[in-house]
Amino acid sequence: MIDWHCHILPAIDDGPETLAESVEMARLLAAVGFRRVHCTPHCMLGRFDNRPSQVQRATAELQRELRRAGIPLLLSPGMEYSLDEYFPVLLEQPQPLGNSQLLLVEVPSQAATELVRENVRLIIQRGLIPLLAHPERSVLLHRDESFQQRRSFTGLIRRLLARRADPALPDGSMPGLLLQDELQGMGCLFQGNLLSFSGRYGRQVQQRAFVNLDQGLYACFGSDGHGAESLEAGLLPALQALTDHQQGADTLGRVALRPGSFLIN
Repeated sequence: MIDWHCHILPAIDDGPETLAESVEMARLLAAVGFRRVHCTPHCMLGRFDNRPSQVQRATAELQRELRRAGIPLLLSPGMEYSLDEYFPVLLEQPQPLGNSQLLLVEVPSQAATELVRENVRLIIQRGLIPLLAHPERSVLLHRDESFQQRRSFTGLIRRLLARRADPALPDGSMPGLLLQDELQGMGCLFQGNLLSFSGRYGRQVQQRAFVNLDQGLYACFGSDGHGAESLEAGLLPALQALTDHQQGADTLGRVALRPGSFLIN
């Protein structure tokens, strides 16, 4: 199995603080069947000022430690970029996931849709493929808003705020309903968080994750692990939830047959 999104590198972002915890995370991932992990620390100017050379060096150092510990896990450097106003500067020297053309990105919680669109266009112009992390957790990418929610007072306020942030939105539309399908049409791929399926981020996120799974949205999966404790508590329940869902609806099998899926070695 392949983990396409993991904050496993020590003392580089909001992941593990120590090398010992990084090794424990690797041990947990290997124990449930993962054989490759893409190391994807945050890259945000002014907060996590990581650079490709720094991430490559940290990945190589952790790989050496895993070999010494006898943990059969192959690491690849990557980065999780925020699609904010500073992203074009970081795109001048991008760090894709390993040797692929995939660039892992996330949508900021308060981003305007036009900013997200423009940053995606820039990625594609560079010949890279945007891989959007955990769409089930992104407010802009929700597309399961019910008709009743849209007619509610809260829904009205949300639409007014959305239109203030992005005047280009059509009347009556919710930004997520428009943006997710649009980004998919532009060539974006989507990565699901395994821990979303175990309810780690709440019931609503869990429900959206299963809806996305059933609709075939996910191209690959990642733990999005930030520490050994959360992985130990949530990884096996997440894999069990996916297995149970497969048995009930036969949807996981279709996703797993796609190249790059977390079930493909």
